[in-house]
Amino acid sequence: MTILVDMDGVICTEEKTFERSLARPMPGAREAMAQLRAQGHTVVIYSARSWSELRMTEQWLADHDIPYDGIHLGKPVAERLLDDRAVRFTGWDTALADLARPGQAVDPDELYLRILRNETKSFIRAIADRADLLEPVLEVGPMTRDSAVFQRMPETFLDSRALFQGKGLAYRSLDLDPDCGADCTGDFADADTFLEPDSIGTAVLVSCIEHMPRLWEVPRILRRILKPGGLAFMLTPWNLRFHGPRPDCWRISDDGYTALFADGFRILSMEQIPCPGRPLSPVGITCVVQRLA
Repeated sequence: MTILVDMDGVICTEEKTFERSLARPMPGAREAMAQLRAQGHTVVIYSARSWSELRMTEQWLADHDIPYDGIHLGKPVAERLLDDRAVRFTGWDTALADLARPGQAVDPDELYLRILRNETKSFIRAIADRADLLEPVLEVGPMTRDSAVFQRMPETFLDSRALFQGKGLAYRSLDLDPDCGADCTGDFADADTFLEPDSIGTAVLVSCIEHMPRLWEVPRILRRILKPGGLAFMLTPWNLRFHGPRPDCWRISDDGYTALFADGFRILSMEQIPCPGRPLSPVGITCVVQRLA
């Protein structure tokens, strides 16, 4: 199947004509374009840009590692486009779901899960890019490539060990499952029994604390094992189906995070992962906290 993909507002952010070279990739664009081509589709970029902007556009695509099969510039410009094959673009997760199920309703559970996995990948990349991380980095429940979700959504997998070590950071992993290949096996709620006090510079707890029956132990453990000034990065689902590994115990709101980390921490940021069509029910929430001295 040949798929035409708009450039501005779909692959990259909308910018003024003479600032298009400064555009930023839309979230998920690179991964989505790669996925479509891996599925055997011919992906052609089209845009109302003039042909005089071809070289700049090609360079931008190369700089941002966007895969494609061809470019067509100079599309008709109108306030509305009527087309029986059009897919309204509201985000790459929704677009991929629509393309995968032509003529059928989108499975919201699968869509929200894909959004969460893509945002998780972006969140961990953003953590690794920070200049204020203390070492070592401890990741709790890291991604494992053979997990069922990554068999269905391989483009959302991220090798976080390679990512952090590639940044020159000391990295350790912890998981309850002895078969997942983590550096340390154990329950994070008991981590103060096998990790030294003030020994961890950065803690990464992504899509894991909702699975911990003793959720209230998480702040206590972080106060114990983090170095003063150390950071903890958390991401948890909100509007998401029950999921494994079970148990799946909790959904944590922004108010919930505020209550959990009211003592001994400074909340540096808290952001919602938007859910299509449900502005008051995010797919998930990210929270970054710092241990006070």
